[in-house]
Amino acid sequence: MRENEFRGKHIHAMDVNKHLDGTWVYGYLSADNYINSSVYIGEIMVAPETVGRYTCKCDISGQEVFEGDIIESHIGGQVLTNNLVIRYGVYQAYCPIDKCFMDSVGFYASGKNLPDMPIGRLEEYAKVIGNIIDNPELVNW
Repeated sequence: MRENEFRGKHIHAMDVNKHLDGTWVYGYLSADNYINSSVYIGEIMVAPETVGRYTCKCDISGQEVFEGDIIESHIGGQVLTNNLVIRYGVYQAYCPIDKCFMDSVGFYASGKNLPDMPIGRLEEYAKVIGNIIDNPELVNW
C-alpha cells in the first residue's frame, strides 16, 4: 500500500541557505517531521514547499501522479489548451442532483478559466508534462 507516499525536493543538510539540489525524494513522511521547521521524507530533509502527496493514480502512460504535477487533458482525441495542476485540499464541486456547488475534500485539477474539478480516472485522459516546482512556465495562467 502506497497511499501515504509523498515526494519532495532534497535539501543539503549542511547548506544553510537550503538550496535545492534538484533531486526528488520519494517515500513516507518521517515521524520526526517539523522539528525545527524541517520536513523529512525518510531520513532526507526536503523543502516543505515542494512536498506533494501521491494520488494513488497513474496517467495515460502509466506515470504516477502527485500533487503539484501539471497535466495535459487528452479528451476525445483532443488536447485541451489549458494545462491543469493537480492539487489536494478543499475545493468547490458541482452537484448535479442538488444543482449547487459544495465543499469537497481531496485531489482536484485546477486550470485557467476552468472550475476546480475532481481528478477522476486520470489513466483515461491525463498526461503528466511536468510539475509546478520544476516547470512553472507550463502553467498558462
